[in-house]
Amino acid sequence: MKNRIILLTLLSVLLLSSSCKKFLENEPKDFLSPDNYFRNEAEVKSALAGVYVTLGSEFTYGRHMVVDGAMDDLGYWNQSEVNIIDRLASWNYTSAQPQIMMMWQRLYEGIERANVLLENIDKAEMEEAKKAKYVGEIRFLRAYYHYLLTDLWGDIPVRLQSNQTVTDVNIPQTSAKEVLQMVVTEMEDVINNNHLEAASVYNHSSRVSITVAQAILARVYLKMAGEPLKIAGSYEKALSWANKVKDSGLHKLNPNYDEIFTNHSKNLFDIQYRESMWEADFTGNPTTDPGKGDKYSWIGVTNGIICYDESDALGYSYGYIRIRLKLWDLFEESDKRKYRSIAPHRYNVTNGQPYNQKLTTFTAIADRCAAKWRREEETLRPKVKNNNETNFPIIRYSDVLLMIAEAENEINGASTIALAAINEVRARAGVKPYATTTGTGVITITGQDDLRQVIRDERARELCFEGIRKHDLIRWGIFETSMQQAAAEPFLSANTVAGRTASAQQRTTMAAIASKMTEKYRLFPIPQKELNLNNKMKQNRFW
Repeated sequence: MKNRIILLTLLSVLLLSSSCKKFLENEPKDFLSPDNYFRNEAEVKSALAGVYVTLGSEFTYGRHMVVDGAMDDLGYWNQSEVNIIDRLASWNYTSAQPQIMMMWQRLYEGIERANVLLENIDKAEMEEAKKAKYVGEIRFLRAYYHYLLTDLWGDIPVRLQSNQTVTDVNIPQTSAKEVLQMVVTEMEDVINNNHLEAASVYNHSSRVSITVAQAILARVYLKMAGEPLKIAGSYEKALSWANKVKDSGLHKLNPNYDEIFTNHSKNLFDIQYRESMWEADFTGNPTTDPGKGDKYSWIGVTNGIICYDESDALGYSYGYIRIRLKLWDLFEESDKRKYRSIAPHRYNVTNGQPYNQKLTTFTAIADRCAAKWRREEETLRPKVKNNNETNFPIIRYSDVLLMIAEAENEINGASTIALAAINEVRARAGVKPYATTTGTGVITITGQDDLRQVIRDERARELCFEGIRKHDLIRWGIFETSMQQAAAEPFLSANTVAGRTASAQQRTTMAAIASKMTEKYRLFPIPQKELNLNNKMKQNRFW
């Protein structure tokens, strides 16, 4: 029975591994059992690609985890509640919501594939040093998937060995604190034993490198430092790991902010700056690369500039994600990021008119779409209506700099180190630096509390629509209040004038979903299907 389970898992690995073919050159054609697989490095590399496949699903970084399921106080879904009742963005979901089940399933599939590979990798004839690197990469991915699960669901089952039988399902939950401690222990062990390659080894950003692991560790430690855990010493750990990334010299800010996102849409890898440190990598669409199920991207399709032109010249986009007034007000007009994040134009969507008609007029600010990823910039042909191969940034170097600023400020206040990190990000944006002094060329910071808010606002400007903001609000302990403020915002007298919000109906749309946000929505409900299978699982609070 055990061999049969492993065989089925390996089959799923090989069937899905084509989406990682940028680092997988030779795929094995067939096999009969685990005994005649894992024979060499090529087969290990193929199985490793299957572990990475989890990142390249529409239920994770292709859409649902970072778009529909990550709505925050900077954008809103521009459809009435009744029209999105079956989507995560409606916040009317239950534990039976299929997208929630598929997110959970995809992440545990990645863990299962990692476990199978770890348990069989010693069969491969290859240099021990190389094997150790593969083991490190696999262990990191397994830990990262556990991190995502606990970040989204809280207490979860930890799986550090493959399923031995089909009935091996009754695994109790481990507390979120213990899961995170396991995650950082595993990641640190991989790094400290030099079991990852340097970023400079790869000509792409789709695999985990030493600096990627360090950056993710900084992110995990910031979560541990914040609500609800507040684990002592976590800010110091976050700062240490983020500084290691900076000190490596392997990553820099791309001076052209736009190019970061055009590269994602064109499926190009920036090896000059490597600002986009780690990306979920997508290849093809259902026409150019058929048969991959949910392994295509929706980035720019759901959250791009609205366009009903299905031609290769532009590409269809639903333009569902519109901006809130808060985001508009956060940007100075001279900020180079403003009109990359917020649509500077739209396309005519009126029946009987040319859909490719480019318009630069807007009835209201809240009519503008999120615009980091634009279908008109895609180079893959032919374009299809609902999918593309646009990559998604899991972590960028600008995030690392802002993590340095945040952790340093929490430890030492508005120090020169904290200010230098945030100002490096602002310099690329072409806006004034922050300083503790006064003068016409700076924006004066009065102390730690002031800088804390400034850093939070800078993260909003720099990282909006990258699936991070909701998790930031939760760890800062301001998720519910921020969402309630977003619900009230359209009805403030200053925001009901022409050009702010267009109509009473639009104000209602902007407020309806945000007003639901309570403590309940900090976590997803445990999928009902999982509760039915695992007798040792308990549903999350409020669900």
